[in-house]
Amino acid sequence: MTTNSFDFESLTLNEVEQIELITGSSIDQLMDDGQPKGKALKAIIFIVKKRSNPNFTLEQAGEVSMTEANSFFVSANDPKE
Repeated sequence: MTTNSFDFESLTLNEVEQIELITGSSIDQLMDDGQPKGKALKAIIFIVKKRSNPNFTLEQAGEVSMTEANSFFVSANDPKE
């Protein structure tokens, strides 16, 4: 399985702002307990995919499966892999 592995440190300030606007939450709170995960995952997938495909839409990000979305957060050193 191909790992897309996303590094939060690679986000530009514009990307952080865009994620915060989409989710309505601070970047620091995105994955906190009680925060809506679907909206956060959708926003992050949108930003990551848009880097390689400028025509990728937020609606398309919403069609990504949980399996693919979760693959963005799997570390190369993850013992489950």
